[in-house]
Amino acid sequence: MRQTERHREIKRILDRKPAASVDDLCELLEVSPATVRRDLKALAASGDVRRFHGGAEPASGGRRLQGTPFARNLTTNVQQKKAIAQVAAALCDEGESLIVDAGTTTYFMCPHLNGRDLQVLTNSIPVVDQLIGDASVRLHVPGGEIYREQNIILSPFEHDGVSQYAASKMFIGAGALSRRGLLQVDSILIQAEKRLLARAEELIVLADSSKFAATASLILCGLDRIDRVVTDDGIPEEARLYLERAGIAVQIVDA
Repeated sequence: MRQTERHREIKRILDRKPAASVDDLCELLEVSPATVRRDLKALAASGDVRRFHGGAEPASGGRRLQGTPFARNLTTNVQQKKAIAQVAAALCDEGESLIVDAGTTTYFMCPHLNGRDLQVLTNSIPVVDQLIGDASVRLHVPGGEIYREQNIILSPFEHDGVSQYAASKMFIGAGALSRRGLLQVDSILIQAEKRLLARAEELIVLADSSKFAATASLILCGLDRIDRVVTDDGIPEEARLYLERAGIAVQIVDA
């Protein structure tokens, strides 16, 4: 492949992905790391991409995640989320290893996790902020970029530091929950959450009843991967039935 063709292909790749590592580009272009680095240097000089250590991203310098900012989500359905979070925290056993995914409902679990001698892997900066003062909680965070609006740490790359972690439970919110499964709204979020999901034995979804009417276009996992859903008493009867028919334990909180 000629240089001009490689440059066009690199730009096409970065049109589809928020970032690409040198290793990714080597595999996709079937060239050496030295060749990729020269190409990225030339593309950065012409303003077509922005380089960072180990890879490149679009010249716009990354992007915001799709979806509602964390601060705004903190003000919606608060009563339901807090009730769900309290019940979810009660599912944690003393000394367990957990994954607590970013989100406002999972964030509300934090006051109920204190003093429990837990290990917690989280990509949520607010969760870290809530738990860092508790010496009984051992905190782990993945590597990656901070997305300020969602207060989350995400990486599009495989080597984000979570591959050696093993959790008995993962607690996660949802962009939407439907017959198709657990859905989210952003591709980089999906990539990062799939790596977290692979490290957990049991998946527990925390979803207030509004999530059954919400829409999202990207499937994180099917219903067959979900073990338990904790929701409020506004859940539609139809949704409760299809979750239970899929073998999911549905825990309904009086909110």
